[in-house]
Amino acid sequence: MISKTDMKLAFTLQFDGIARSDAVEDFARSRVEYLERHFADLTSCRVTLSRESRHGQTGGEFFSARLAMTLPGRELIVSHAHEHDACIALRDAFDAINRRLEDSQQIRRGRVKHHATLTHRDGGE
Repeated sequence: MISKTDMKLAFTLQFDGIARSDAVEDFARSRVEYLERHFADLTSCRVTLSRESRHGQTGGEFFSARLAMTLPGRELIVSHAHEHDACIALRDAFDAINRRLEDSQQIRRGRVKHHATLTHRDGGE
């Protein structure tokens, strides 16, 4: 398990069934630092990168990335899997959590589009 202490955001990265990689660690840390700069209310981030097997299914193993971001009063959790590449699973999970954080921020700021109500037209007159 890797911890980064010079960020304000509590960050942990765990490799489960996968050899530790400096490149993956640097990528995850850079994405967490980006999120910390853009979403000031984040308090912690836990990242787990794991290798899993598909019991009874063809295709063997796949890689899974799970991100848990803690904000005051709630936690956002995203998981993504990829059949061949742990880095792609991790990238996709960070992209998904970024979208969820952006959506959440827009809602809090009241910048959400309100769709017009559809009205029913009678075509018989």
